[in-house]
Amino acid sequence: MGFVLKDMKREHVLAALAYGFFLAVTSVTLWGGYLRFLPGPENPDFLVLEYFARSAALPVSLAVSGVVAFRHPKARRWRSPVLSWALFLAGALLAALRHSGLVLPEWSLVAAGACFGWGSGLMFGALQEVVAAQKVFTAGIVVFAAAGISALLFFAVEALPTSVAPWASLFALAPAAVLLARAAWKCAPKVHPLFDTVPEQRRDRCREAARELWRPLLCVAFSAFIVGIVRVESLSGGGSIDQTNESNMIGLFAASIALLATWRLLYERVTLMRLYQILFPLTATAFLLLPLLDGTFHQMVRSLVFLVFSVTSSLMVVSCARTARNQSLAPVFVYGFFAGMVYASSLVGSVVGLLVGAGRGVGLAELSVVALVAVYVLSVAMVMPHKGRAARSQAGAGEGRSVASAGSAGDVVSAGCAVVAERYGLSRREAEVLGLLARGRDVPYVAEELVISKSTVRTHVKSIFAKTGVHSRQELIDLVESIEA
Repeated sequence: MGFVLKDMKREHVLAALAYGFFLAVTSVTLWGGYLRFLPGPENPDFLVLEYFARSAALPVSLAVSGVVAFRHPKARRWRSPVLSWALFLAGALLAALRHSGLVLPEWSLVAAGACFGWGSGLMFGALQEVVAAQKVFTAGIVVFAAAGISALLFFAVEALPTSVAPWASLFALAPAAVLLARAAWKCAPKVHPLFDTVPEQRRDRCREAARELWRPLLCVAFSAFIVGIVRVESLSGGGSIDQTNESNMIGLFAASIALLATWRLLYERVTLMRLYQILFPLTATAFLLLPLLDGTFHQMVRSLVFLVFSVTSSLMVVSCARTARNQSLAPVFVYGFFAGMVYASSLVGSVVGLLVGAGRGVGLAELSVVALVAVYVLSVAMVMPHKGRAARSQAGAGEGRSVASAGSAGDVVSAGCAVVAERYGLSRREAEVLGLLARGRDVPYVAEELVISKSTVRTHVKSIFAKTGVHSRQELIDLVESIEA
Protein backbone atom coordinates (compact mmCIF):
# COMPACT_ATOMS: atom_id res chain seq x y z
CA MET A 1 0.00 0.00 0.00
CA GLY A 2 2.90 2.35 0.71
CA PHE A 3 4.21 1.88 -2.84
CA VAL A 4 0.85 3.05 -4.13
CA LEU A 5 0.44 6.08 -1.87
CA LYS A 6 3.97 7.36 -2.43
CA ASP A 7 3.09 8.02 -6.10
CA MET A 8 0.46 10.60 -5.14
CA LYS A 9 1.14 14.21 -6.07
CA ARG A 10 -0.33 17.40 -4.65
CA GLU A 11 -3.37 17.38 -6.94
CA HIS A 12 -4.04 13.73 -6.08
CA VAL A 13 -3.90 14.44 -2.34
CA LEU A 14 -6.29 17.38 -2.73
CA ALA A 15 -8.73 15.26 -4.74
CA ALA A 16 -8.61 12.44 -2.17
CA LEU A 17 -9.13 14.85 0.72
CA ALA A 18 -12.04 16.59 -1.03
CA TYR A 19 -13.76 13.30 -1.79
CA GLY A 20 -13.03 11.92 1.68
CA PHE A 21 -14.36 14.98 3.51
CA PHE A 22 -17.52 14.93 1.41
CA LEU A 23 -18.16 11.21 1.97
CA ALA A 24 -17.85 11.84 5.69
CA VAL A 25 -20.46 14.59 5.43
CA THR A 26 -22.88 12.32 3.59
CA SER A 27 -22.62 9.71 6.34
CA VAL A 28 -24.29 12.17 8.72
CA THR A 29 -26.55 14.09 6.31
CA LEU A 30 -27.43 12.13 3.20
CA TRP A 31 -27.93 8.85 5.10
CA GLY A 32 -30.02 10.40 7.81
CA GLY A 33 -27.75 10.49 10.84
CA TYR A 34 -28.95 14.00 11.70
CA LEU A 35 -32.41 12.64 12.54
CA ARG A 36 -31.29 11.31 15.91
CA PHE A 37 -30.54 14.85 17.09
CA LEU A 38 -34.12 16.06 16.62
CA PRO A 39 -36.00 16.56 19.91
CA GLY A 40 -38.89 14.29 20.77
CA PRO A 41 -40.49 11.54 18.72
CA GLU A 42 -41.17 12.30 15.07
CA ASN A 43 -44.22 11.18 13.16
CA PRO A 44 -43.22 7.75 11.70
CA ASP A 45 -45.06 8.48 8.44
CA PHE A 46 -43.11 11.69 7.90
CA LEU A 47 -39.86 9.94 8.80
CA VAL A 48 -40.56 7.49 5.98
CA LEU A 49 -41.44 10.36 3.63
CA GLU A 50 -38.21 12.17 4.60
CA TYR A 51 -36.19 9.04 3.90
CA PHE A 52 -37.72 8.54 0.47
CA ALA A 53 -37.46 12.25 -0.40
CA ARG A 54 -33.76 12.12 0.47
CA SER A 55 -33.20 8.80 -1.33
CA ALA A 56 -35.10 9.91 -4.44
CA ALA A 57 -33.51 13.37 -4.66
CA LEU A 58 -30.03 11.85 -5.04
CA PRO A 59 -30.60 9.79 -8.24
CA VAL A 60 -32.83 12.53 -9.71
CA SER A 61 -30.10 15.10 -9.08
CA LEU A 62 -27.48 12.82 -10.65
CA ALA A 63 -29.68 12.18 -13.70
CA VAL A 64 -30.47 15.87 -14.20
CA SER A 65 -26.78 16.73 -13.80
CA GLY A 66 -25.90 14.12 -16.41
CA VAL A 67 -28.44 15.41 -18.95
CA VAL A 68 -27.33 19.02 -18.51
CA ALA A 69 -23.66 18.00 -18.79
CA PHE A 70 -24.45 16.13 -22.02
CA ARG A 71 -26.11 19.18 -23.57
CA HIS A 72 -23.75 21.78 -22.07
CA PRO A 73 -20.50 19.98 -21.14
CA LYS A 74 -18.52 23.18 -20.59
CA ALA A 75 -21.04 24.89 -18.28
CA ARG A 76 -19.92 24.33 -14.69
CA ARG A 77 -21.54 27.00 -12.50
CA TRP A 78 -24.77 25.06 -12.11
CA ARG A 79 -22.86 22.15 -10.54
CA SER A 80 -20.50 24.21 -8.41
CA PRO A 81 -19.58 22.76 -5.00
CA VAL A 82 -20.70 26.10 -3.52
CA LEU A 83 -24.26 25.45 -4.75
CA SER A 84 -24.11 22.01 -3.17
CA TRP A 85 -23.06 23.53 0.14
CA ALA A 86 -25.92 26.06 -0.08
CA LEU A 87 -28.38 23.17 -0.35
CA PHE A 88 -26.75 21.47 2.64
CA LEU A 89 -27.08 24.68 4.63
CA ALA A 90 -30.76 24.97 3.68
CA GLY A 91 -31.37 21.43 4.92
CA ALA A 92 -29.29 22.10 8.04
CA LEU A 93 -31.29 25.26 8.77
CA LEU A 94 -34.57 23.35 8.66
CA ALA A 95 -33.11 20.61 10.89
CA ALA A 96 -31.68 23.21 13.31
CA LEU A 97 -35.02 24.97 13.61
CA ARG A 98 -36.71 21.69 14.47
CA HIS A 99 -33.89 20.90 16.90
CA SER A 100 -34.48 24.21 18.67
CA GLY A 101 -38.05 23.17 19.38
CA LEU A 102 -39.59 25.69 16.98
CA VAL A 103 -42.93 24.44 15.70
CA LEU A 104 -42.61 23.80 11.97
CA PRO A 105 -44.88 21.95 9.55
CA GLU A 106 -44.14 18.25 9.23
CA TRP A 107 -43.19 18.72 5.57
CA SER A 108 -40.14 20.76 6.65
CA LEU A 109 -38.41 17.50 7.57
CA VAL A 110 -39.17 16.15 4.08
CA ALA A 111 -37.78 19.35 2.54
CA ALA A 112 -34.58 18.99 4.60
CA GLY A 113 -34.06 15.45 3.31
CA ALA A 114 -34.64 16.60 -0.29
CA CYS A 115 -32.04 19.38 0.13
CA PHE A 116 -29.45 16.91 1.41
CA GLY A 117 -30.15 14.47 -1.43
CA TRP A 118 -30.03 17.07 -4.19
CA GLY A 119 -26.92 18.77 -2.81
CA SER A 120 -25.14 15.42 -2.57
CA GLY A 121 -25.89 14.64 -6.22
CA LEU A 122 -24.41 17.96 -7.38
CA MET A 123 -21.30 17.47 -5.27
CA PHE A 124 -20.77 13.91 -6.48
CA GLY A 125 -20.86 15.23 -10.06
CA ALA A 126 -18.33 17.98 -9.34
CA LEU A 127 -15.96 15.50 -7.67
CA GLN A 128 -16.34 13.05 -10.55
CA GLU A 129 -14.86 15.69 -12.86
CA VAL A 130 -11.80 15.91 -10.64
CA VAL A 131 -11.40 12.11 -10.55
CA ALA A 132 -11.88 11.73 -14.32
CA ALA A 133 -9.10 14.24 -14.95
CA GLN A 134 -6.59 11.74 -13.53
CA LYS A 135 -5.19 8.67 -15.22
CA VAL A 136 -7.13 5.49 -14.50
CA PHE A 137 -4.56 4.04 -12.10
CA THR A 138 -4.28 7.33 -10.21
CA ALA A 139 -8.07 7.75 -10.13
CA GLY A 140 -8.29 4.43 -8.32
CA ILE A 141 -5.77 5.53 -5.70
CA VAL A 142 -7.67 8.81 -5.17
CA VAL A 143 -11.05 7.12 -4.74
CA PHE A 144 -9.82 4.34 -2.45
CA ALA A 145 -7.80 6.74 -0.29
CA ALA A 146 -10.86 9.00 -0.04
CA ALA A 147 -12.92 6.08 1.27
CA GLY A 148 -10.43 5.50 4.10
CA ILE A 149 -10.21 9.22 4.92
CA SER A 150 -14.01 9.50 5.11
CA ALA A 151 -14.25 6.58 7.55
CA LEU A 152 -11.61 8.07 9.85
CA LEU A 153 -13.32 11.48 9.77
CA PHE A 154 -16.68 9.86 10.50
CA PHE A 155 -15.42 8.12 13.63
CA ALA A 156 -13.63 11.30 14.71
CA VAL A 157 -16.90 13.26 14.46
CA GLU A 158 -18.78 10.49 16.25
CA ALA A 159 -16.37 10.82 19.17
CA LEU A 160 -17.57 14.40 19.72
CA PRO A 161 -20.42 15.18 22.12
CA THR A 162 -23.81 14.21 20.73
CA SER A 163 -25.02 17.79 20.54
CA VAL A 164 -21.98 18.86 18.50
CA ALA A 165 -21.40 16.03 16.01
CA PRO A 166 -23.98 16.84 13.28
CA TRP A 167 -23.20 20.53 13.26
CA ALA A 168 -19.45 19.84 13.12
CA SER A 169 -20.13 17.79 10.00
CA LEU A 170 -22.25 20.46 8.34
CA PHE A 171 -20.28 23.55 9.34
CA ALA A 172 -16.72 22.18 9.41
CA LEU A 173 -16.41 19.14 7.14
CA ALA A 174 -18.82 20.40 4.44
CA PRO A 175 -17.11 23.78 3.82
CA ALA A 176 -13.71 22.03 3.96
CA ALA A 177 -14.92 19.62 1.28
CA VAL A 178 -16.08 22.56 -0.89
CA LEU A 179 -12.78 24.42 -0.56
CA LEU A 180 -10.75 21.28 -1.23
CA ALA A 181 -12.89 20.42 -4.27
CA ARG A 182 -12.32 23.86 -5.78
CA ALA A 183 -8.58 23.64 -5.12
CA ALA A 184 -8.44 20.12 -6.59
CA TRP A 185 -10.23 21.26 -9.75
CA LYS A 186 -7.73 24.09 -10.28
CA CYS A 187 -4.83 21.63 -9.95
CA ALA A 188 -6.41 18.88 -12.08
CA PRO A 189 -4.92 18.22 -15.53
CA LYS A 190 -6.80 19.98 -18.34
CA VAL A 191 -5.08 18.29 -21.27
CA HIS A 192 -7.64 15.57 -21.97
CA PRO A 193 -10.03 16.26 -24.88
CA LEU A 194 -13.10 15.94 -22.68
CA PHE A 195 -12.22 19.31 -21.10
CA ASP A 196 -11.67 21.11 -24.41
CA THR A 197 -13.95 19.72 -27.09
CA VAL A 198 -17.50 18.55 -27.58
CA PRO A 199 -17.53 15.30 -29.60
CA GLU A 200 -19.48 15.63 -32.83
CA GLN A 201 -20.82 12.09 -32.61
CA ARG A 202 -21.89 12.10 -28.99
CA ARG A 203 -24.73 9.65 -29.48
CA ASP A 204 -22.40 7.05 -30.97
CA ARG A 205 -20.03 7.57 -28.06
CA CYS A 206 -22.94 7.20 -25.64
CA ARG A 207 -23.77 3.83 -27.16
CA GLU A 208 -20.15 2.75 -26.77
CA ALA A 209 -20.18 3.94 -23.16
CA ALA A 210 -23.36 1.95 -22.51
CA ARG A 211 -21.71 -1.18 -23.96
CA GLU A 212 -18.78 -0.72 -21.59
CA LEU A 213 -20.84 -0.12 -18.47
CA TRP A 214 -24.06 -2.09 -18.63
CA ARG A 215 -22.68 -5.25 -17.01
CA PRO A 216 -20.95 -3.41 -14.15
CA LEU A 217 -24.18 -1.44 -13.77
CA LEU A 218 -26.15 -4.63 -13.17
CA CYS A 219 -23.71 -5.79 -10.53
CA VAL A 220 -23.46 -2.49 -8.60
CA ALA A 221 -27.20 -1.85 -8.89
CA PHE A 222 -27.96 -5.21 -7.27
CA SER A 223 -25.59 -4.37 -4.40
CA ALA A 224 -27.36 -1.03 -4.01
CA PHE A 225 -30.73 -2.80 -4.02
CA ILE A 226 -29.66 -4.83 -0.98
CA VAL A 227 -28.26 -1.73 0.74
CA GLY A 228 -31.65 -0.07 0.25
CA ILE A 229 -33.32 -2.98 2.07
CA VAL A 230 -30.82 -2.73 4.93
CA ARG A 231 -31.16 1.04 5.27
CA VAL A 232 -34.94 1.05 5.47
CA GLU A 233 -34.58 -1.34 8.43
CA SER A 234 -33.22 1.71 10.29
CA LEU A 235 -36.72 3.14 10.22
CA SER A 236 -38.78 -0.02 10.72
CA GLY A 237 -36.33 -1.43 13.30
CA GLY A 238 -36.72 1.30 15.88
CA GLY A 239 -34.20 3.87 14.72
CA SER A 240 -30.93 1.95 14.37
CA ILE A 241 -29.41 4.69 12.19
CA ASP A 242 -26.21 4.79 14.26
CA GLN A 243 -25.63 1.08 13.80
CA THR A 244 -26.34 1.26 10.06
CA ASN A 245 -23.97 4.18 9.50
CA GLU A 246 -21.26 2.49 11.56
CA SER A 247 -21.63 -0.69 9.49
CA ASN A 248 -21.39 1.41 6.34
CA MET A 249 -18.23 3.22 7.42
CA ILE A 250 -16.56 0.06 8.73
CA GLY A 251 -17.21 -1.54 5.36
CA LEU A 252 -15.89 1.55 3.59
CA PHE A 253 -12.69 1.58 5.65
CA ALA A 254 -12.08 -2.14 5.11
CA ALA A 255 -12.70 -1.70 1.37
CA SER A 256 -10.24 1.20 1.28
CA ILE A 257 -7.45 -0.80 2.94
CA ALA A 258 -8.06 -3.87 0.78
CA LEU A 259 -8.18 -1.95 -2.50
CA LEU A 260 -5.16 0.24 -1.76
CA ALA A 261 -3.14 -2.82 -0.76
CA THR A 262 -4.00 -4.74 -3.93
CA TRP A 263 -4.69 -2.00 -6.48
CA ARG A 264 -1.39 -2.23 -8.35
CA LEU A 265 -1.71 -5.99 -8.65
CA LEU A 266 -5.38 -5.75 -9.64
CA TYR A 267 -4.72 -3.01 -12.16
CA GLU A 268 -1.90 -4.95 -13.79
CA ARG A 269 -3.45 -8.41 -13.85
CA VAL A 270 -7.25 -8.21 -13.46
CA THR A 271 -9.83 -6.29 -15.47
CA LEU A 272 -12.42 -4.22 -13.64
CA MET A 273 -15.15 -6.42 -15.06
CA ARG A 274 -13.49 -9.47 -13.52
CA LEU A 275 -13.59 -7.77 -10.12
CA TYR A 276 -17.33 -7.26 -10.44
CA GLN A 277 -17.70 -10.93 -11.33
CA ILE A 278 -15.77 -11.95 -8.20
CA LEU A 279 -17.75 -9.67 -5.89
CA PHE A 280 -21.24 -10.45 -7.14
CA PRO A 281 -21.52 -13.93 -5.50
CA LEU A 282 -20.72 -12.30 -2.13
CA THR A 283 -23.58 -9.86 -2.69
CA ALA A 284 -26.03 -12.62 -3.59
CA THR A 285 -24.94 -14.72 -0.60
CA ALA A 286 -25.45 -11.81 1.79
CA PHE A 287 -28.88 -11.20 0.28
CA LEU A 288 -29.93 -14.79 0.92
CA LEU A 289 -28.52 -14.87 4.48
CA LEU A 290 -29.90 -11.51 5.62
CA PRO A 291 -33.46 -12.68 6.45
CA LEU A 292 -32.24 -15.92 8.04
CA LEU A 293 -29.96 -14.52 10.74
CA ASP A 294 -30.44 -12.20 13.67
CA GLY A 295 -28.38 -10.74 16.48
CA THR A 296 -24.61 -10.70 16.03
CA PHE A 297 -24.71 -12.78 12.85
CA HIS A 298 -27.25 -10.42 11.31
CA GLN A 299 -24.96 -7.48 12.07
CA MET A 300 -22.01 -9.31 10.49
CA VAL A 301 -23.99 -9.92 7.31
CA ARG A 302 -25.03 -6.25 7.23
CA SER A 303 -21.36 -5.29 7.47
CA LEU A 304 -20.60 -7.67 4.59
CA VAL A 305 -23.34 -6.02 2.53
CA PHE A 306 -21.84 -2.58 3.09
CA LEU A 307 -18.31 -3.88 2.48
CA VAL A 308 -19.26 -5.29 -0.93
CA PHE A 309 -21.22 -2.16 -1.84
CA SER A 310 -18.31 0.04 -0.75
CA VAL A 311 -15.93 -1.89 -3.01
CA THR A 312 -18.28 -1.95 -6.00
CA SER A 313 -19.28 1.71 -5.64
CA SER A 314 -15.60 2.72 -5.44
CA LEU A 315 -14.88 0.68 -8.55
CA MET A 316 -17.93 2.32 -10.12
CA VAL A 317 -16.29 5.75 -9.84
CA VAL A 318 -13.12 4.44 -11.52
CA SER A 319 -15.12 2.66 -14.26
CA CYS A 320 -17.08 5.81 -15.06
CA ALA A 321 -13.91 7.94 -15.09
CA ARG A 322 -12.22 5.49 -17.48
CA THR A 323 -15.22 5.34 -19.81
CA ALA A 324 -15.52 9.14 -19.85
CA ARG A 325 -11.88 9.41 -20.89
CA ASN A 326 -12.09 6.63 -23.47
CA GLN A 327 -15.20 8.05 -25.12
CA SER A 328 -14.34 11.74 -24.61
CA LEU A 329 -17.66 12.31 -22.86
CA ALA A 330 -18.37 14.68 -19.99
CA PRO A 331 -17.58 12.78 -16.76
CA VAL A 332 -20.70 14.17 -15.07
CA PHE A 333 -22.85 12.74 -17.86
CA VAL A 334 -21.36 9.23 -17.61
CA TYR A 335 -21.37 9.17 -13.81
CA GLY A 336 -24.81 10.81 -13.60
CA PHE A 337 -26.36 8.09 -15.74
CA PHE A 338 -24.53 5.21 -14.04
CA ALA A 339 -24.80 6.36 -10.43
CA GLY A 340 -28.35 7.60 -10.96
CA MET A 341 -29.40 4.07 -11.95
CA VAL A 342 -27.49 2.59 -9.01
CA TYR A 343 -29.08 4.83 -6.38
CA ALA A 344 -32.48 4.40 -8.01
CA SER A 345 -31.97 0.67 -7.43
CA SER A 346 -31.24 1.45 -3.78
CA LEU A 347 -34.54 3.33 -3.65
CA VAL A 348 -36.35 0.33 -5.12
CA GLY A 349 -34.67 -1.87 -2.49
CA SER A 350 -36.00 0.45 0.21
CA VAL A 351 -39.52 0.09 -1.16
CA VAL A 352 -39.15 -3.71 -1.06
CA GLY A 353 -37.72 -3.53 2.46
CA LEU A 354 -40.65 -1.38 3.57
CA LEU A 355 -43.11 -3.91 2.13
CA VAL A 356 -41.28 -6.73 3.92
CA GLY A 357 -41.37 -4.83 7.22
CA ALA A 358 -45.07 -4.10 6.77
CA GLY A 359 -45.82 -7.74 6.01
CA ARG A 360 -47.47 -6.96 2.68
CA GLY A 361 -46.99 -10.28 0.96
CA VAL A 362 -43.23 -9.96 0.43
CA GLY A 363 -41.13 -12.31 2.54
CA LEU A 364 -38.19 -14.70 2.53
CA ALA A 365 -39.51 -16.85 -0.30
CA GLU A 366 -40.05 -13.85 -2.59
CA LEU A 367 -36.65 -12.34 -1.76
CA SER A 368 -34.95 -15.70 -2.38
CA VAL A 369 -36.56 -15.92 -5.83
CA VAL A 370 -35.35 -12.38 -6.61
CA ALA A 371 -31.81 -13.28 -5.49
CA LEU A 372 -31.71 -16.50 -7.53
CA VAL A 373 -33.06 -14.78 -10.65
CA ALA A 374 -30.50 -12.00 -10.22
CA VAL A 375 -27.68 -14.55 -9.88
CA TYR A 376 -28.82 -16.31 -13.05
CA VAL A 377 -29.20 -13.09 -15.07
CA LEU A 378 -25.86 -11.73 -13.91
CA SER A 379 -24.10 -15.02 -14.62
CA VAL A 380 -25.41 -15.06 -18.19
CA ALA A 381 -24.68 -11.35 -18.65
CA MET A 382 -21.09 -11.69 -17.43
CA VAL A 383 -20.28 -14.52 -19.86
CA MET A 384 -22.28 -14.12 -23.05
CA PRO A 385 -21.24 -10.62 -24.20
CA HIS A 386 -17.54 -11.50 -24.23
CA LYS A 387 -17.81 -13.75 -27.27
CA GLY A 388 -19.93 -11.27 -29.20
CA ARG A 389 -17.56 -8.52 -28.26
CA ALA A 390 -14.52 -10.43 -29.45
CA ALA A 391 -16.33 -11.34 -32.66
CA ARG A 392 -17.15 -7.68 -33.30
CA SER A 393 -13.53 -6.76 -32.67
CA GLN A 394 -12.27 -9.40 -35.08
CA ALA A 395 -14.82 -8.41 -37.68
CA GLY A 396 -13.87 -4.78 -37.28
CA ALA A 397 -10.18 -5.66 -37.65
CA GLY A 398 -10.89 -7.68 -40.77
CA GLU A 399 -12.71 -4.77 -42.32
CA GLY A 400 -10.00 -2.39 -41.16
CA ARG A 401 -7.35 -4.28 -43.16
CA SER A 402 -9.00 -3.07 -46.32
CA VAL A 403 -8.04 0.54 -46.93
CA ALA A 404 -10.71 0.98 -49.54
CA SER A 405 -13.44 -0.22 -47.18
CA ALA A 406 -12.26 2.01 -44.36
CA GLY A 407 -11.94 4.95 -46.70
CA SER A 408 -15.42 4.47 -48.10
CA ALA A 409 -16.75 4.47 -44.56
CA GLY A 410 -15.02 7.76 -43.93
CA ASP A 411 -13.05 6.43 -40.95
CA VAL A 412 -9.64 8.02 -41.37
CA VAL A 413 -8.22 6.37 -38.26
CA SER A 414 -9.23 2.89 -39.41
CA ALA A 415 -7.77 3.57 -42.83
CA GLY A 416 -4.50 4.80 -41.35
CA CYS A 417 -4.28 1.79 -39.03
CA ALA A 418 -4.91 -0.56 -41.96
CA VAL A 419 -2.06 1.02 -43.93
CA VAL A 420 0.30 0.86 -40.95
CA ALA A 421 -0.61 -2.79 -40.31
CA GLU A 422 0.05 -3.74 -43.96
CA ARG A 423 3.17 -1.62 -44.39
CA TYR A 424 4.91 -2.85 -41.23
CA GLY A 425 3.67 -6.44 -41.29
CA LEU A 426 1.61 -6.39 -38.11
CA SER A 427 -0.26 -9.54 -37.11
CA ARG A 428 -4.05 -9.60 -36.92
CA ARG A 429 -4.04 -9.18 -33.13
CA GLU A 430 -1.43 -6.42 -33.31
CA ALA A 431 -3.66 -4.64 -35.83
CA GLU A 432 -6.57 -4.86 -33.39
CA VAL A 433 -4.44 -3.44 -30.57
CA LEU A 434 -3.18 -0.68 -32.87
CA GLY A 435 -6.74 0.31 -33.80
CA LEU A 436 -7.71 0.75 -30.17
CA LEU A 437 -4.50 2.55 -29.17
CA ALA A 438 -4.93 4.98 -32.06
CA ARG A 439 -8.32 5.93 -30.63
CA GLY A 440 -6.82 6.77 -27.24
CA ARG A 441 -7.79 3.60 -25.40
CA ASP A 442 -5.65 2.53 -22.43
CA VAL A 443 -4.22 -0.93 -21.69
CA PRO A 444 -7.02 -2.08 -19.32
CA TYR A 445 -9.64 -1.09 -21.90
CA VAL A 446 -7.80 -2.93 -24.71
CA ALA A 447 -7.45 -6.00 -22.51
CA GLU A 448 -11.15 -6.07 -21.67
CA GLU A 449 -12.26 -5.27 -25.22
CA LEU A 450 -10.19 -8.04 -26.81
CA VAL A 451 -10.64 -10.47 -23.89
CA ILE A 452 -6.91 -10.88 -23.26
CA SER A 453 -4.67 -10.12 -20.28
CA LYS A 454 -2.98 -6.77 -19.73
CA SER A 455 0.47 -8.36 -19.94
CA THR A 456 -0.46 -9.76 -23.37
CA VAL A 457 -1.54 -6.29 -24.47
CA ARG A 458 1.80 -4.86 -23.36
CA THR A 459 3.63 -7.59 -25.29
CA HIS A 460 1.71 -6.62 -28.43
CA VAL A 461 2.43 -2.94 -27.81
CA LYS A 462 6.18 -3.61 -27.54
CA SER A 463 6.06 -5.63 -30.76
CA ILE A 464 4.18 -2.82 -32.54
CA PHE A 465 6.74 -0.28 -31.32
CA ALA A 466 9.61 -2.48 -32.52
CA LYS A 467 8.10 -3.06 -35.97
CA THR A 468 7.11 0.57 -36.58
CA GLY A 469 10.21 2.11 -35.00
CA VAL A 470 8.31 4.38 -32.59
CA HIS A 471 9.03 4.82 -28.90
CA SER A 472 5.72 6.04 -27.41
CA ARG A 473 1.98 5.89 -27.97
CA GLN A 474 1.93 9.51 -29.07
CA GLU A 475 4.50 8.75 -31.78
CA LEU A 476 2.35 5.81 -32.84
CA ILE A 477 -0.73 8.03 -33.08
CA ASP A 478 1.26 10.60 -35.02
CA LEU A 479 2.38 7.86 -37.41
CA VAL A 480 -1.23 6.76 -38.03
CA GLU A 481 -2.43 10.35 -38.52
CA SER A 482 0.43 11.16 -40.91
CA ILE A 483 -0.59 8.43 -43.36
CA GLU A 484 -2.83 9.49 -46.22
CA ALA A 485 -5.02 6.59 -47.20
